[in-house]
Amino acid sequence: MKMLYLFLFMLVQQAMSVAGQLLLKMGMAAETGFRWSWRNVGHLFINLYLQSGLWLLIAANVFWLWLLNKYAFSLVYPLTSLGFVFSVISGMIVFHEHVAPIHWLGVLLIMAGCICIAKVV
Repeated sequence: MKMLYLFLFMLVQQAMSVAGQLLLKMGMAAETGFRWSWRNVGHLFINLYLQSGLWLLIAANVFWLWLLNKYAFSLVYPLTSLGFVFSVISGMIVFHEHVAPIHWLGVLLIMAGCICIAKVV
């Protein structure tokens, strides 16, 4: 039962992390013609997508710290690879990115690895 909770907590934590990254990508996509300068960098702070993404990533990292405190590192850290699965699916849905069959094979292997880790305890 403890492993089920860890798996569910990791699903939530990684979903928060990937959602934060998606918001950062959306925020930067909205910055057409962006060039790295102090004036433009200051403009990034008023972009709501970027602000939301940063706050969500902060929340995901606080949750991550809690998970590190409660569970064994050798179980928790490998489960962060769930983020790769979420990112591929999110990129396909949100940004209409093409995912090649070999990429899907990689996703399946990652999922199999997470299941193997979850079966350890």
